[in-house]
Amino acid sequence: MTEVFQKIKRVRAAGGIVLGDRAEVVMVRHKRGMNTWFFPKGRVEAGEDEEATSRREVAEETGLDDLEFLGDLGTYERYHMTPEGEIERSEIKEIHMFLYATKPNAQLVPTLEIAEAKWVLLSRIAGECGSIRDRAWFASIYDRIREAVTRD
Repeated sequence: MTEVFQKIKRVRAAGGIVLGDRAEVVMVRHKRGMNTWFFPKGRVEAGEDEEATSRREVAEETGLDDLEFLGDLGTYERYHMTPEGEIERSEIKEIHMFLYATKPNAQLVPTLEIAEAKWVLLSRIAGECGSIRDRAWFASIYDRIREAVTRD
């Protein structure tokens, strides 16, 4: 019996957890996706560092570009997910996330491949997030996010 092994591609990505006015975080849904919500993020381009990627992806996907940097949330890995929410095991994403706050009353303006962007209460992230791995990672940094929300 012959076994076929598929080579797994590793991809660097970066994104942001963006805090809004009322203990809310922005999430996005791709145009091709059904009802799968993600944190804004994307692939690191050549010559770009992770924070620059994070800011670019947040701006491209949500229209938010005036962000206050609050911290580095570290890196986690997961398989690539299609916009439809399917796991694609041929690619592992190494995702570096950053924490930002936006100006009061910031309006979300989804662009490019994003169908919709919305503010989600911290208490509802687990129910909205389309990736089990993203939910687990968010749970691991939840206290840090909660602390940032109450900083003022």
